[in-house]
Amino acid sequence: MRRLTIGILLASLALSGAALAEGFGNKDLQTVAFDPLGFTGDGTFEAGSNDPGRLTVFCTGCSETTAIDILLQRSEDGTEQRYRSGETTIAKMEEICKSRSPSCELKAAELGGAVGWVTRYEAAGRSGSTTVLFLDGDQLLIRSIAGDLETAAANGAHALRTIGSQIIGVE
Repeated sequence: MRRLTIGILLASLALSGAALAEGFGNKDLQTVAFDPLGFTGDGTFEAGSNDPGRLTVFCTGCSETTAIDILLQRSEDGTEQRYRSGETTIAKMEEICKSRSPSCELKAAELGGAVGWVTRYEAAGRSGSTTVLFLDGDQLLIRSIAGDLETAAANGAHALRTIGSQIIGVE
């Protein structure tokens, strides 16, 4: 009987801890407000989604391929905990990034309570920027590609400010 009581107590503590971990304020990219102003490119920006976990922003009429892919997913592999605890450092992440693309630049990023990093890189003839943010097991991934690094980074940063803030719950 005592083991059963302890088991019930432990289970209720685990459930109450899970209830406190809220993650992102909005988990549906189909509900975000999209404003095409502020994206960089020589065409017209539009957004489309047929999945609550994915939104694609694309430029029609741009002279170079310019697009931003925004994904919401769960991260349960321990990356967030290792990053928050300092076990995984920005220097270590940049080393991994540079091993994939020597031009990679990586820096820490935060928005609301979410933490992670943003990269800039040249790969396979394209320029890109990727932002990865975590909050209570939720992961926001923003991948931006363009004809040059400045455009890719600017569009990724703009998507984070305008769309990412709606997802994470930043006022």
